[in-house]
Amino acid sequence: MPALIRIVLIIVSVLVLLLAGGWLGLQVKASSFPAVEPGAAPRLIPIPTGLPAPVERFARAVYGESLPEIQSAMVLGRAQLAPTGMPMPTRFRFYYDAARSSHYHDIQVAWFNLTFMRIHERNLEGHVKLDLSIIGQVDDVPKTNRAGIQGYWGEALAWLPAVALTDPRVRWEAVDDTSARLMLPGLDDVEAFTVRFDPATGLLTEVETMRYQSEENPDRWRWFNRILAWDTVNGQRVPVRSQTQWREDAPWATWEVEQVVLNVDVSARLAQFGGDVP
Repeated sequence: MPALIRIVLIIVSVLVLLLAGGWLGLQVKASSFPAVEPGAAPRLIPIPTGLPAPVERFARAVYGESLPEIQSAMVLGRAQLAPTGMPMPTRFRFYYDAARSSHYHDIQVAWFNLTFMRIHERNLEGHVKLDLSIIGQVDDVPKTNRAGIQGYWGEALAWLPAVALTDPRVRWEAVDDTSARLMLPGLDDVEAFTVRFDPATGLLTEVETMRYQSEENPDRWRWFNRILAWDTVNGQRVPVRSQTQWREDAPWATWEVEQVVLNVDVSARLAQFGGDVP
């Protein structure tokens, strides 16, 4: 019996150490991706006429009297992903082609700052390919494609708002003094964004919509992107901290933006799925 007890104690001790090590590894913040060289300075264009009043106020609060003409961009930073409720340290590098309404997500989840899961997602003109590492892959299926379109416009609205303010493929509708609706190309009215703004500053505070969470789920779920803090990054006023949330669940992700670079060449990244392309 004493020998059996010793074996059990050893097994329990090893399990405790493994669990403690796993937990400690997730407390180490992921390092950042290398900084990206700036692209060409964007041409300045007038704020479009006919925008709902809170949307025009938002445009002026972010940009002043004119908007940058954005052809492409990269947004880099770090995040906490928590799809299971346990926050995981993450670094992200997102690429945007505004002319094609396309984007690419390169996400690395870290443990003791070592990448243990890598996520690739490409939305190429509304056709999405998603590789969730050990979880599996999805390629060009209807619900994920629709969610990908919403994802592009939600990110553009937050981090590259000039794109959502000037693209003729979207339509703004007035709601009241502090909110508006953004109708998205190729999607139903129920998938449009309700966009809310701070009454004091005019800045974006929240985006809400109905969005498909997976191919297996037949229903759209309520989806939120909430802005927690604004600041200036690379000379641009952007949300530096935001949260993504499904329904009334705990936030799925918290994003911290460290770099926003306009008009850089993203063609190589969008042309290749997977692997390492800067």
